[in-house]
Amino acid sequence: MIYMINKIFIGSSFFLLCSCTTFGTAFTYTDAAKFIQGYVGGFPEDTISSEQLDNFEVSFANIKIGRGPSSLVVLAYTSNGSHEWASNDGVQVFTNKGHLYKTMGLSSDVTYEPVNYLDSNLLNTSFTTSATFYKPDLFLMSVENFITKSDTKILLNRPEDDIEATVYIHEFYVPSIKWRGENRYFVNSAGLIMRSEQYVHPNLSKFKIDFFYKF
Repeated sequence: MIYMINKIFIGSSFFLLCSCTTFGTAFTYTDAAKFIQGYVGGFPEDTISSEQLDNFEVSFANIKIGRGPSSLVVLAYTSNGSHEWASNDGVQVFTNKGHLYKTMGLSSDVTYEPVNYLDSNLLNTSFTTSATFYKPDLFLMSVENFITKSDTKILLNRPEDDIEATVYIHEFYVPSIKWRGENRYFVNSAGLIMRSEQYVHPNLSKFKIDFFYKF
């Protein structure tokens, strides 16, 4: 299940946890302590093991929103370069070459005009696309984009082996709501997206998505 943490206050006498999904009545003080520990230092599900990788028969992705626990989504459908990833609780995430352009089932969903950051014609030049945000509803907002390709290689730790990746940096700005951010896409030598780090909605924390392929 995908969790988004809105507020966490850590006081000397009490803890207050608020998230987009509710915890059941069995969520105890011990569970809360473990959750806060994971929130600060990382959760076990943030890392994919070799055993987990071997057990999957289809491509999947590991999604982390902000500092909350990660969730696994599996590849459900592909069409013309677009990929639909689905979680076991009905959340759907749509990507195109790693660019997350649509979500369904989150507390605040979004639909973007897909951006192909690998298109050399879009590098080092400003261009405009559109986006629609939900909760609050903002339809067909203009988005200003600027993409650059880094000369520096980054090593990504993976259970099978470390992967050297090229980083594409995507700066965006939505003038109507004065919201801006910087997304990053990590691509291996074969041109496959291995990781993306994206801000997709002004009400949500940054998405970090690690992609694992089964061919």
